[in-house]
Amino acid sequence: MILQIIILVLLLSKLSNTEKQIVINGIANTCYSDDVYSKYTKEFNNYSKKNNLNIVLNINTFTKENSTVVVNQYESVLEFLFKKKSTKYELYFYDNIFTSKYGPYLLKLDDWVSKEQIDMYKDLVPAKTCIYKGKWVSFPIKTDISVLYYNDKYLNKYNKSVPKTWNELLETAKYIYDKEKELNNTEFIAYNGLFSYTELGMCSLYEFIYSYRDSLNSSFPDIQSPQVVEALKMIKKLKDTISSDEIFQKVEEFSEEYFSSGNFLFQKFWYYPWFNYNFTILPGNHENISGSALGGYNLGINKYINDEKKNAALTVFKFLTSYEMQRKLLHKYKYLTSIPKVYEDEEVCANFNCDPLRRVQIIERPTNKTNNYSIYSEKFRNYIYEYVYGNKKVNEVLEKVNNLTKIHIFSINPKDNLLGLVTFIIVMICLIAMLLSISLLYIQKFKPFFCFLSNDYWIIFVLGSCIIISSSITEIGYLYVYKCHLKIILLCIGYTMNIVPLLYKLVINFPEENKISILILNHRYIFLMCFIFLDIVINGLNFITPYQITSNTIVNEKKYYVCEMRHNFGKAIQNILIIYKILIAFIIILLIFIEWNMSNLHKDIKFFVSVISMDIAFFIILISLQINNIKKKDYLAYRYILTFTTIILSVTNYVFIYGLNIIRPFIKLENEELSFHNAQKQQNNKSEQSCSLSIKSPLDSSSRSSTNFHSIVQKLTEYHYRSESNSSGSLSSFSDNFNKNIDF
Repeated sequence: MILQIIILVLLLSKLSNTEKQIVINGIANTCYSDDVYSKYTKEFNNYSKKNNLNIVLNINTFTKENSTVVVNQYESVLEFLFKKKSTKYELYFYDNIFTSKYGPYLLKLDDWVSKEQIDMYKDLVPAKTCIYKGKWVSFPIKTDISVLYYNDKYLNKYNKSVPKTWNELLETAKYIYDKEKELNNTEFIAYNGLFSYTELGMCSLYEFIYSYRDSLNSSFPDIQSPQVVEALKMIKKLKDTISSDEIFQKVEEFSEEYFSSGNFLFQKFWYYPWFNYNFTILPGNHENISGSALGGYNLGINKYINDEKKNAALTVFKFLTSYEMQRKLLHKYKYLTSIPKVYEDEEVCANFNCDPLRRVQIIERPTNKTNNYSIYSEKFRNYIYEYVYGNKKVNEVLEKVNNLTKIHIFSINPKDNLLGLVTFIIVMICLIAMLLSISLLYIQKFKPFFCFLSNDYWIIFVLGSCIIISSSITEIGYLYVYKCHLKIILLCIGYTMNIVPLLYKLVINFPEENKISILILNHRYIFLMCFIFLDIVINGLNFITPYQITSNTIVNEKKYYVCEMRHNFGKAIQNILIIYKILIAFIIILLIFIEWNMSNLHKDIKFFVSVISMDIAFFIILISLQINNIKKKDYLAYRYILTFTTIILSVTNYVFIYGLNIIRPFIKLENEELSFHNAQKQQNNKSEQSCSLSIKSPLDSSSRSSTNFHSIVQKLTEYHYRSESNSSGSLSSFSDNFNKNIDF
């Protein structure tokens, strides 16, 4: 009876413990069934059982045998789980190139893992793949490095040593390759560099280039440097001399077949414990300079799981990444670890070749170069292969690679592009010419031809043209948010200063006297400042949702900084500015129609039409660029169109209104000039005499009674055919004479 009770208690205790067990599920991917994850699972579950942790680790591993998932597909699987905030898996084993992609979904480990454990990894190259936005989100859990496997059978046969530089490898491989060909060993491979079109090819390229740096402590060479040029030339030379396009482009399975057959001399491959061949670090351009791309997987914890699962997952995480487990990984199972201290352990290295692993020079892949490493990597290797396997020039393909990450700017340096330099030269020439031309207002010979406006308004007009054209150079050099706003502000205020003087002249020259014309005549500066104030207010609203600087616009594989307004409020403000300017243009068109036959404006008004036509064309182009989204489709075309239409707007306004007056003295005879001057003087005197009367006279009663549409059209038509002003035409002349007394 007592025995039965004891057995029952033990069974209940075991059942209770089983019920309390927490299962921690992980997800991983590997190419081989004999993988490191099964070792991790076995070791932790033994540890958990021994210490009564009641935690069971289960890793769902995708392999060639049980799944068709490869790196890219596995990446998509994890991304799908993360975006769903799935809690199916607590632990994620992921390729270390994707930390920037998965980082937002992983637990920040800084507050959960001890400083001592973090310190084991923090100064290592693999640690760079574990940090997201300054926080640890994973630890390296499976380390892959490239090594050079060599076949002692053939080295000993021909009395050759293991090469330490690429030139030595080429020389040794060429000699043995030729000898084996003489023996009709047609299947013999002298060297396989694994420069395939897969991600493995990116690893091979990056580590080969790294091996061409100048010294041990040198960083990765600039992509357009002579070192990179020489590295690519050596890759092509190795391929053409001791290998072939076909062999270089093969994937891992091809190399594995030759590991099985043994009919090879040198093969670059990842370190695996089951290959029974000696290995060393990859050669370099100089002895003791090498390179090995960092591969492998990191381990992170799902941040969406509950606290109970989180604590259990942390227990698993700390065990797997501990020094003791990582030491056992190498000592017992011959798998590599990221902790260098393990390779200094005499007991471990007594039965393992630690020397190459102490000397290996790891380089992480450029995962932080762009927001999408997968696309960058694919383009990187494809461009370089245009030289290695194709006929493109090495400098040409390296420029294309450089353009993948380089942000181009419009500068006055012709090496960058010509648009910046050409724009700057044109703008400077125009600015100097426009500003110098102001002095002609005070030269007696030209004065008769500048009676249309007072000198101060002429100066405002010219400065307006200068400001418009200056807006074209605001985006030269590095782009900042204030430059984006400055361009619009200059364009708006410049256009206002350019066009309002014309509007002012047309308003005060209205064929019939009215209070508005008189008010504007007497307050012309306030009239101008009202428009400028409105420009400032509307542009000020733009700062509520300011521009953003983006660099995702690509033109012929070149990236440019772009001013982008992403907020609907800001876009609405921009549309209001355009409508506001178009409205001014249409008011001027209406006044031009009304005053078309006025004798005192007959010559100038024809040029008004040309100016307004060009202005409206500019606004149509501006609207078309926005509607068709040309900025994103072809940013370079957008910049060319906008820059040169802005310059044309400024120059044509200046030439038709101001510039033609400069050349008139040179195309008129002297007596014509005097005749013109006298006629203008007589007109001014006549207008001055009637001015006081006209200002006092009441408005025409017929004008007040024109209330319906027909009468308005009839009245406008009447104005259109009127050649002389009844009264307020003299306002213009009065204004001109008044202005002569205050011109500066």
